[in-house]
Amino acid sequence: MIDFENLRGQWENTLKIERGYTFVDTAPLECHIGYDEELRRTLLILCNRKMKIPPSSKTVEINQRKRKDGRFNLSLSLLSENETAVFIEMCRDLLSFAEGAQDESESLKNFWQRYKHWQNLFAVAKDDLLSDERQRGLIGELLFLREQIMNGRPLKETVAGWLGPLKEHQDFSYGETWFEIKTVTEQAEKVRIPSLEQLSLKTPGELIVYRLAKTSDGFTLNSLVKNLSDLLEKNPSSAQRFEVLLFQTGYVEREEYDEQSYRLAENMRFVVDEKFPRLTKDILPSAIVEASYTLNLRELEEEFLS
Repeated sequence: MIDFENLRGQWENTLKIERGYTFVDTAPLECHIGYDEELRRTLLILCNRKMKIPPSSKTVEINQRKRKDGRFNLSLSLLSENETAVFIEMCRDLLSFAEGAQDESESLKNFWQRYKHWQNLFAVAKDDLLSDERQRGLIGELLFLREQIMNGRPLKETVAGWLGPLKEHQDFSYGETWFEIKTVTEQAEKVRIPSLEQLSLKTPGELIVYRLAKTSDGFTLNSLVKNLSDLLEKNPSSAQRFEVLLFQTGYVEREEYDEQSYRLAENMRFVVDEKFPRLTKDILPSAIVEASYTLNLRELEEEFLS
């Protein structure tokens, strides 16, 4: 599988000149990365037949040109260098899906099917504001990330353990320890667990509940992102990975995210082990395959607060 760091390094070692490309080993596709005639960061694929291609977006321009030898150049070019990390991750992901197919036709089919996923991500991030609930959820995960850094966890390990944007069942995992983050309003008395898998691991973990209070002079979502970006500057690869993960949550910097400030009113931590009240598949009838449930925070606080 193609590695983000290796692909980024190969791109940085490619001369930034007009049509300057280097080969990427992604059989059966013949792929190159580099820069087009406008010096835009570009993924170039050489293929044997013309294809129906999706339209360009606000982020990526897609072109197809016939070559003198009868083959076709298929190019995806980044329109803004501000989104370099996201673009590199997209290329890595697309090539990983295309790699190892039986032939070029199957490989391109896999490539474009996966591209639809990225089209949706770009559309959501560019056009839709995160709801108040999703903003709170992201703020909670960012508060936990910052806490890990301030407690001395290595930057690369801290970012690598953030699984929430990847739609994993748990938000963070470090070694055998996992953490699920919930962020509620200051007055909330309940917290919702949306799936049977979220608190179901056999190894003990932690459920962390942040209570947020609205204020006029606290932090905003944008300022919290900026704070973490500054902390991660010492490790460029972790900073770029952080940028990619943020994008996958649907976040891009918007003025609207500075309109509301927050303060952390309370941080509640619960050890999730065999004594903790939770629903899991192994204690339910086999006919029940999906379920969500709600926990009472006051009762948890009385019995399970760590």
